[in-house]
Amino acid sequence: MGVIRVSAEARAWLADRGGVVTLRLSPRHGCCGGAAGVPVAEPGPPSARGDFTRQDVDGLAVYLPVALQRTDTLTIRLDGFLGMKRLFVDGAPLSAGKER
Repeated sequence: MGVIRVSAEARAWLADRGGVVTLRLSPRHGCCGGAAGVPVAEPGPPSARGDFTRQDVDGLAVYLPVALQRTDTLTIRLDGFLGMKRLFVDGAPLSAGKER
């Protein structure tokens, strides 16, 4: 299993929202067919915990799907503009086809 890092800004933002984050692959569909799984991070636990494992990272509960557990290093960071904040995941490769 790989290493999960959380930036200081993301850690503080998530701590204010319960200290739980879920990583998952979000399908993105092409205009002429095909799909790719793009890694995303969302505050809160997964809706169905069956395909996720929990890791404690810097005081946060991080839920990770099986499809991302093989990645060497994932970094969760926070970015935003004019007070609107959003989590990003760096280090995970795109995954073509269905989530595994």
